Amino acid sequence: MAFEFTGKIDSATFVDRQNTIIEVLFKRDDKLHVYNLPVDYGAADFQEFLSEWSMEAVERETRVSRRLEDEAFDKLIQGRVAEELAKGQRLLDEQDKRRYAIANREMDIYKKKLEAEVDKTDKERYQLADAYKKQLEAEVDKTDKERYELVENYKKKLEADADEIDKERYELAEKYKQDLENKVDKNEQERIELWRLNNPISTPGVVPADLLMNADKFNDNKNFLFDLKLAMFEDPTIVAVKDKATKLSIRKAKSIYEVLEIYCKIKRLQVE
Repeated sequence: MAFEFTGKIDSATFVDRQNTIIEVLFKRDDKLHVYNLPVDYGAADFQEFLSEWSMEAVERETRVSRRLEDEAFDKLIQGRVAEELAKGQRLLDEQDKRRYAIANREMDIYKKKLEAEVDKTDKERYQLADAYKKQLEAEVDKTDKERYELVENYKKKLEADADEIDKERYELAEKYKQDLENKVDKNEQERIELWRLNNPISTPGVVPADLLMNADKFNDNKNFLFDLKLAMFEDPTIVAVKDKATKLSIRKAKSIYEVLEIYCKIKRLQVE
């Protein structure tokens, strides 16, 4: 299903700090339009968006956008502090100018009194400026802390989602591998059964117990080889083997000597 942004996406970023809404900018008639897209993997418009735009790209663009916003905010704060300091300095300069004019016209006693008042005013202004500076620093520290907590929470969420996805993929891969192995085992057994039906054994009196005396004679007899494999698979040692690759090598053996070599190797490992 096509949506108004399909095939026209210009950029996509998270608009909230919880990363639940994506602002999709798309072009239509050479103009940029906005589509606010909730993060909902079950929604049709979100699935359509993921078909042409990755979440990694959204996160990358969001980091860049937020970094620019943070830099602009820092510059704004610094500008306001500088503006207030400059304003305060201009006010002090004007007041000092008036004080000096009065001091030049008045007696020394009035000058001393004025200087005392100036000292008091300067101290109060300094205290006010220092208090304002501390307030700004506290607000900046609070904002930085909130941003750090948001980043950490989002990082933990991404790690948890990635672990869950990896677990599901591993389980699917293991199931697929098991199905393939079972299918190979079944196909191999069916081929041997079919060959046996089409090639009846010419010496039905021979059993696997005669192998040591008649190995050369029956080495190329497929029916005898098949019976020998069946006898091995009834051996408790072979039954106890959990490695499917080892059992598969027995089924794929092309001669009596080859299958006996595998059988002896398993027996030696069992004894050791």
